[in-house]
Amino acid sequence: MHAPVYLVRHGQSEWNLRRLTQGQTKHPALTGLGREQASRAAEAIATDLARGGLVSARLLTSDLVRATETARIIGSRIGLVPQPDARLREQHLGSLEGRSHEDSWAQAELHDWSDPELPIAGGESVGQVRRRVAAVLAEVDPRVPTVLVSHGDAIRCAIAHLEGRSMTDAPWVEVPNGSVSRFVGEIRWLDLQPP
Repeated sequence: MHAPVYLVRHGQSEWNLRRLTQGQTKHPALTGLGREQASRAAEAIATDLARGGLVSARLLTSDLVRATETARIIGSRIGLVPQPDARLREQHLGSLEGRSHEDSWAQAELHDWSDPELPIAGGESVGQVRRRVAAVLAEVDPRVPTVLVSHGDAIRCAIAHLEGRSMTDAPWVEVPNGSVSRFVGEIRWLDLQPP
């Protein structure tokens, strides 16, 4: 049996709160709520590992601030030092980064989403994101539980890859801040208890 892979979206960032498109913008840090979400994610992972009598052996994180802060909180709870991996970054959203969500969504409506290789706003294509996230997943040791801290679009690509779906037929998956999905043959979302 394959050990679990946990996919964690970073907690709420300052730019999530301000409704600004982040993409690969490095500096937005976690808010107080974001740190609470990271703590709940850490507790959910620790509980799930304990339930299975497992010990997490690897913690990888996007190198963007909001993800590294989330990973440090998780790592302190499960006893691991996060290892940064730029392949877990969010999709590079080109000229949309720093713009309001409403403005970005209006621009995104003009994008041809049927072509997964078409870069968005001068940034990355969904296909490029999927390939780099798939490369990380290919390196996961199936014998040891692994935690990957990343971002919404990157996690959607990871889920599509793990489920063997193409990006054009994968359903939209809502990935809230601080959420944790667990993959062992199928995706299951962990229940996050309030502090």
